[in-house]
Amino acid sequence: MIAYIKGAIVHKDIKQVIIDVNGIGYAVDVTPRVITGLPPIGETVTFYTHYYQNRENKITLYGFTSMDALKIFELALTVSGVGPALAQNIVSRLSPSQFQRAVQRGDTTTLMRVPRLSKDNAQVIITKLKNKIGKIKLEGAVDTEKSVAADIEVIEILVNLGASELEAEQAVEKAQKVLGSSAKRDNLVKQALRYIRN
Repeated sequence: MIAYIKGAIVHKDIKQVIIDVNGIGYAVDVTPRVITGLPPIGETVTFYTHYYQNRENKITLYGFTSMDALKIFELALTVSGVGPALAQNIVSRLSPSQFQRAVQRGDTTTLMRVPRLSKDNAQVIITKLKNKIGKIKLEGAVDTEKSVAADIEVIEILVNLGASELEAEQAVEKAQKVLGSSAKRDNLVKQALRYIRN
């Protein structure tokens, strides 16, 4: 119904952004991870959107900063027991290519990194999506196995040092941009620590 929204940020809080599009304010639900990466109020942003109406006829517009994230969100919603909140958790915690690979390989451990996604949920997702996930063409860069494994290990180290998982993930992303995808684990940890609570 509404494929995307492009406009100026009027307001943002923990999980919602209001976008001004030609004088009309659209409330868009996003993940905390998206919120932290947004530009200041007044700047223009684009969200790829999913229009959702629940059984009580409440309408919510979910927004994503990439088409790949939207594809994974909508695919996850086709699984019984996966609602918008859990689907948002999936795209917030795993990159589209990480999710795609986890489903293809039956990797419940990776899927269970998603908040509120149990082992039973993970098994159902794998069963329902295994034959569909390979047909989803992702536009973004695909993570290499080595870099994904390194990411998970560094995130676990940072969490053990006291960071929240979200803080750790964001710090690792920033560190990789500085050091490159071939950076060694110890260097990634040192660089990522600079971004936590700074």
